[in-house]
Amino acid sequence: MAGTAIISLVSVNKYITEGIQHAIGENRAIKIASLVIFALLGFPLSITYSVPFSITSDLTADTGGGQGLAIGVLNLAIVIPQMIVSLGAGPWDALFSGGNIPAFVLAPLFALAAGVTATLKLPNLSSGSFKSSGFHFG
Repeated sequence: MAGTAIISLVSVNKYITEGIQHAIGENRAIKIASLVIFALLGFPLSITYSVPFSITSDLTADTGGGQGLAIGVLNLAIVIPQMIVSLGAGPWDALFSGGNIPAFVLAPLFALAAGVTATLKLPNLSSGSFKSSGFHFG
């Protein structure tokens, strides 16, 4: 997100000084930097999309509560914050004259705070407490 904020700031400054031609895509450096950042972000994003669901289904496979219920709760934990952000995005943009760069700057700060909180608050799984139960079919 910090890289996105930096590229956005450079792009907006060039738009102000060079005019509308820049917005159409004349500046190759900004275009290449954006493509590189988003290509690199794709790797951790694919892990973020798949690993929590696979770990949840693996940990709840033998509990009797059902994998569907656990994955549904995990999905709600992901979707509800997204809905809160989308509802607050309009007023937040209006607060900063319609620009989304402040949100790009604030997002990594919240991500860092969430990572620190998760590291400190989540229980440690010892190597003996978690055993893969293998693949479950049906």
